[in-house]
Order: sequence, then C-alpha cells, then structure tokens
Amino acid sequence: MPVIKSTYFKLFFCIILFSFSLTACKQNRLDVNVSNIDLNIKVNRFEKDFFAIDTNNVAAGAAALKKKYPDFYPIYFERLMRLGVNRDSSDLDFIKMIKANKDFNTLKHDVDSVYPTITDLENQITDAFKHYKYYFPDAKIPEVLTYISDFQVGATNTDQTLGIELDMFLGKNYKYYPSVGFPNYLTRKLGKEYITAIAMKGFAKQHFSEKEGDKSLLNKMIYEGKILYFLDAVLPKTPDSIKIGFSQKQLDWCNAYKVEMWANFLDQNLLYSTDELKYSKYLNDAPFTSGLDNDSAPQLGIWTGWQIVRKYMNENTNVTVAQLMNDKDYQKILKLSKYKPKK
Repeated sequence: MPVIKSTYFKLFFCIILFSFSLTACKQNRLDVNVSNIDLNIKVNRFEKDFFAIDTNNVAAGAAALKKKYPDFYPIYFERLMRLGVNRDSSDLDFIKMIKANKDFNTLKHDVDSVYPTITDLENQITDAFKHYKYYFPDAKIPEVLTYISDFQVGATNTDQTLGIELDMFLGKNYKYYPSVGFPNYLTRKLGKEYITAIAMKGFAKQHFSEKEGDKSLLNKMIYEGKILYFLDAVLPKTPDSIKIGFSQKQLDWCNAYKVEMWANFLDQNLLYSTDELKYSKYLNDAPFTSGLDNDSAPQLGIWTGWQIVRKYMNENTNVTVAQLMNDKDYQKILKLSKYKPKK
C-alpha cells in the first residue's frame, strides 16, 4: 500500500511539475539570452554635425554632411524640412538660415542640455537590436542617428536608417510644447523613457507592412497588435505602459473592462467593418475613448489586438516571432488565439 501511494504521489508531482513548466514556458518565451550576440551600436548625432558646419564655407560643410549621411541627408532636407526634391542651392541657404535662427538655436541648446551624451540611448538601442537579431539573425541593422527638426514625428525610418528626433523627447513639461499645440495626453509621452519604444515601433512599421486592400477593423487591430508584440520581443523589460503609451490607470481600466470591450466589438459587428468613421475612435490617440467615460483608455482596438496576438503566441508556441511578423492571415490569428477574455 505505501508503494502504491508513493507511485501516485510521484505521478501527481510529475504532472504538477510539467504543468508549471509549461506555464512558465508560455510566460517566458520572450525572456531570451542575447549576451552572445556581437553588436554595439553607435548612434551618430546628425544635429551636432549640422550645427558644426562653418558658415564661411557652407558648401564644403554640406558636402561632408551628405557624405557622412548619404541616406538621411536628402530625407532631412526634402521631407522633414520640406525643401522639396529640386532644391539646387537651397540646402546651403537653408543651413545658413537655420544656424542664424534664434528659435532653432534655442531648440538646439535645449536638446544639448537634456542630451549632453547619449550613452544610455546607445545601450538601449543596442539591446533592442540584439533581441531583433536573435529573432531575425539574417537581418541588416540600420544606421541609427539623432536629429532635431521642428516637433514632427519622433522617429524617421528608411530601409537603411533609423532617425530619432530628440526635440520630441524633451520631457512632458518642456516649455515650448504647449505653444506648438501639443495636448497634455501627448506631452505625457515625450520623455526620455519613451525614445527606444517609439523608435523601435517606427522601425517595425517600416519593415513589416499592413495587409493591403483590407480596411477592416480586425486588420488594423491585429496589425497594431503584432507591432506591439514585436516590442514585447525586442524590449522584454520595458513596461507595457511605455510600449503602448498608456498611463498605469489606463492599463488598469483596459484589464478591468476587457470583457465588455470584446463584447462590444462583437455585438456591434465592428471586427469586419470597413467603415473607418464607425471604428476610428477605437484606434486614434486621444485622452479617452469617445462615447465612454473620461477615465477610459484610448485606442481600445489596438490594446485588444495586442492581447489577441499575445494569446495567439501563447497558444501556438511553435510559431516564431519572425513567422508572426510576416503572417497576414489575421482571421487565422484570431481563430487560433482562442481569445475570449474573462474577468
């Protein structure tokens, strides 16, 4: 009899241990070791090289800038500074004008004050791209640089370059943000702690496109959910609040009302709706979701899409991050996620 009890005990213990191991595996699949990946990213400071140009010899300075930043140079002048393609000598005139402009010099001074060095940023970006290389070992790493513009996009991406706009990360209390029309819900996310997440989100959207021709809400939800899961993978230690740009109170609200949110999407037949006017409020950034109370979180469709993708990856542990990011069968992802939130 003691032998039988001992056998049952061992079997029971093994089952419990297996269940625990399986749960831990699901929860920690993104907790990977990247210490053996040889990568050390140097972030170049385009804005410092720009302002170092000698106004007595602008042509030579511009030529040197163009040589050092062959991919980013035309983007900066054509798109970010809106000089157009057929610029001729306008680059040189623009450089002289900017270097003499009081407001732009004030902005440069403020950026230099907040970012005298960028060692922390380089370490964060390096770690993010080490994780990227772990999941995409054959991928090329872009040149990473910083620049200043006139409060535009936060990050600019091409296939070769990841540009980080430092004037968009001067802190929520930066004195000039209100004067350019930035609302409080936006300035809250313009601090140092958001740089790497926003940069890597822009990088992901540059390299992983949406499903063409599908304007359904489900398409938008799953695509944005994939982008946020990409951040889960490359920034595993970054809080969810930073990755999605929510306050902790907004995250708590989403978790508290996730059942009602999902029921609303189903009851209102929103998932397959292509009427952007009908569903845009669930995607757009705002202080809260229109039609709900002021304590609600914005972008409920994006948050829900994120949870669907997370559930899909936990339910299908054979699917790699690379396979996920290249998969555009969003109906399959929804089905295999078995997403059905519970209180």
